[in-house]
Amino acid sequence: MTGLSRHNPLWDQGRAGTEPSRVLDDESLLLATDFEGGNGAALRRLGPDHYYVRLEPEPGTHPYSGNGYYLSIGLQNRQGPARRVRLRVQAPTLPQWRWAPQMQHMVLRRGGAWSQLDPAAIRQVEGSGDTVDVDLPLPGADEPDPTLFVSNYHWWPYSEVVDWLRGLPPERARVVEIARSYQGRPIYAVEIGAAPDGAPCLVHTQTPQPAEMGSLACRAMVDYLCSDAPGAADIRRRFSTRFVPATNPDGTVQGYGVSDCQGRFPFFEGHLAAGGDPSATPETAAVWRYLSAHRPWLFWEWHSNHWSRRPGHMLLRYRHNLLTDATRERLWDDLEARLLALPDTHDSGFTSWTEGGYQNSMGFQAVVRLGTIACMIKHHDKFPLAQTRAHAVACLRSAVDAWDAAYAPG
Repeated sequence: MTGLSRHNPLWDQGRAGTEPSRVLDDESLLLATDFEGGNGAALRRLGPDHYYVRLEPEPGTHPYSGNGYYLSIGLQNRQGPARRVRLRVQAPTLPQWRWAPQMQHMVLRRGGAWSQLDPAAIRQVEGSGDTVDVDLPLPGADEPDPTLFVSNYHWWPYSEVVDWLRGLPPERARVVEIARSYQGRPIYAVEIGAAPDGAPCLVHTQTPQPAEMGSLACRAMVDYLCSDAPGAADIRRRFSTRFVPATNPDGTVQGYGVSDCQGRFPFFEGHLAAGGDPSATPETAAVWRYLSAHRPWLFWEWHSNHWSRRPGHMLLRYRHNLLTDATRERLWDDLEARLLALPDTHDSGFTSWTEGGYQNSMGFQAVVRLGTIACMIKHHDKFPLAQTRAHAVACLRSAVDAWDAAYAPG
């Protein structure tokens, strides 16, 4: 029985052959999740061109453990022309999550390009809160790129991130390894622009929640800064802009939503790294060391979500009065006002010492320990990727404009 683990020679083989129920080949259709970043098991045929997949639960003992909400599956036509295939997706989630009613957006990937599935192709199974039927446009067996991948996030394998990093122009971007993951995969930083002491520094990272497309937001900004687009050279000249685009390589390879390979939820363990706790994961410790070494004026952690209840891109914010520098606090006020003025961008509330739930996040720790302006920017996966890339670049330019408004001479 063959799967899709070797569909791309770049891909890590960490999931290959680990679970027989991740591959179904009935000679008409190959259905598989055995590839890097895949998620789904218990594959079976329900009827003509109708198949079933159950999402894989998160490992460990954290609050999300045992629940599953991330889908990443590949389909390959084994014979015949293009046709519609129905996929029944069931999520092992807590009843209060009401997973199925929120599943109104999915992303297709074919030949390395992403597109949006028509929301009308996704329907909740009657009487179920955890199951949807999804009608998919399966390419013909003889077409170029006959394999179709479907996910509820803009799934981008870690191995492809590394390959992209290797292709960056060295005269404009320095790629440095800053640590290794628990399983030994490199964690890289991309450093662009001015290096002298005193150059204003900005740091951007992917959230350690590996299903989310923070790595693609980082890519958008890096691609912009490495280009000849208007304004890019000026930012390179005046600012030091740094990126850690893959902060949980092991969890990304294994196809987890929020976990790492140890079954931990590293997003909520930033305080361990910041406090020097030896139990901190190597990945969170690496990000904190990087922040501490460069002491950026700005730290943004990039997230994404697909839930239909959320109207668009969201800012998960920290209270500005956590800072003691009045000038920087005013800068923070102005910056986030600029972000909220961008299209499809919304406030999602604040965290302080007494409100919100993100005190243990890396961003909160950067604010209270380093005096850094921080925010979580959560992109919505319902938008075309080109639109989301443009939003990430607009956020970056908003940061530069706000800095200039606060500190420019005169």
